[in-house]
Amino acid sequence: MNLFKQKIAGFIIRNKFHKHSFKNQSFASVIKNTNRFLILMPEDENDFQHALKVLEHFEQNKKDFFILTNDFRVSTLPFKYRAKAISHGIKDINKIDLPSKKYISIVEKKEFDAVIDLNRKEELFYIYVACAVNALVSIGFTKNLADKIYNLQIANSETNPKLSYENLLSCLKML
Repeated sequence: MNLFKQKIAGFIIRNKFHKHSFKNQSFASVIKNTNRFLILMPEDENDFQHALKVLEHFEQNKKDFFILTNDFRVSTLPFKYRAKAISHGIKDINKIDLPSKKYISIVEKKEFDAVIDLNRKEELFYIYVACAVNALVSIGFTKNLADKIYNLQIANSETNPKLSYENLLSCLKML
């Protein structure tokens, strides 16, 4: 049943966002001029811990960012980031494990210039959010639907999460 839900959710994402086209742009200038970032934290616990370095990078560079994560993970964020959290719980997920319309409308109202998906594995809930936000820049790791979703993709080490997040940080520092 779970595989069936994933297939349907993937089909919906591909069809709903198939016209997601990217224009040529200089990422360096876009990132420097970006005011509001939405950072989608990873579902995986080990990845979550490594991804905290990305939050530190944005804080050090004085960027305005919000963190989207599970409601039970908000308490595991360092205290200084908890006020920036946008949580989601069971009530925010529809029958095929995608965000509910109500939840998407809440996230869309915040108007983000860039979205960064820190999930190394394909998490359809977060992919849907990344598409729905309609940001100028969307950054994520290379995975199945990445070509349709992210206009900047980061190489992903399947076995070493630390290396994957270091690659991401290196890319962000170059921009």
